[in-house]
Amino acid sequence: MAAVSQAMMFTGLYPLVPHAVRAFYRTAGSRPVRSALTEWGISAALSAARPAGFFPLPGWKNQGPRPVIVLHGYAMNRANFLPLALRLSRAGLGPILGFEYWTLGRTAAAARQLGWFVDQVREATGAEDVDVIGHSMGGIVARYYVQLAGGDGPVRHLITLGSPHGGTDVSGLGIGHPGRELLVGSKLVTRLSAAAPPTKTKITTIWSRADALVPGARQKPLAGAETIMFDDLGHVALLGSRRVAQLVIERLADG
Repeated sequence: MAAVSQAMMFTGLYPLVPHAVRAFYRTAGSRPVRSALTEWGISAALSAARPAGFFPLPGWKNQGPRPVIVLHGYAMNRANFLPLALRLSRAGLGPILGFEYWTLGRTAAAARQLGWFVDQVREATGAEDVDVIGHSMGGIVARYYVQLAGGDGPVRHLITLGSPHGGTDVSGLGIGHPGRELLVGSKLVTRLSAAAPPTKTKITTIWSRADALVPGARQKPLAGAETIMFDDLGHVALLGSRRVAQLVIERLADG
C-alpha cells in the first residue's frame, strides 16, 4: 500500500487527477491550479522523506508545556509531520512524538493502541495530559479515543487536519477496514456523530475547500469544536503550511 501511495505521488496521479475532477465540477476552492501544483510538490517531498519515519521527529527531546503526539493518515507514516514538527519544536512545544498504527486495521483497535501509548507517555514524562494532532484518518483515530475510549481528560487539545469526520466518498477506493469505515454514512461515522462531545478535551478541526480527498465544504462542524476553514490548501499541504502551523502553535501554547 505504501508503494502504491509513493508511486501515485511521484508520478502526479495524486494530486493532479482528483484535483482536475474537483476543478471540473468547480468545487476545487480558490486558485485550483496553484493548489494542485503545491499539493504535488509537498506530497512528493514528504513521500521522499518517508524513510525518516524510522527516526524521532524534531522536538522529541523538548521540554514544553505538554507532550504532543502526532498521528499520520492512511498509508502514511510520521515522516509526514516533519515540517509541522519542526515548527512546533522551534516554538518550544513538545516533546513531539509520533504514534504509528496499522492503517488497514479497524479504527477502534488503533484508538485503543493510542490510549496505551498516551498512558506510556504520561508515565514516562510525568505529564498530567497530552496534546494530540491527527492528520486525515489519524484525526478519526484520535477522536474515537477521546469520545469513545477514555481519552476525554488525558488529551487536553485535539487538533485534526483534513480529517473525514463526516466521511468521504474517496474512502471507497481504499482497501482494508478504512475503505468502509470512513465512507459517508458508515457505521463508524454515524457512531461518532452520535457520541457525546468531550467535556474536557478541546477540539479544533482544520479543513480546506481545496482538499480533493476530504473536501472541507462537505464536512459538518463538530458540536463544541472550533472549526477553521482554508480555501487553497490541499490534503497533504495542510501539513506543510506555515499558516496551519501558526494556528496549531497558538492553540497548543494557550494552555
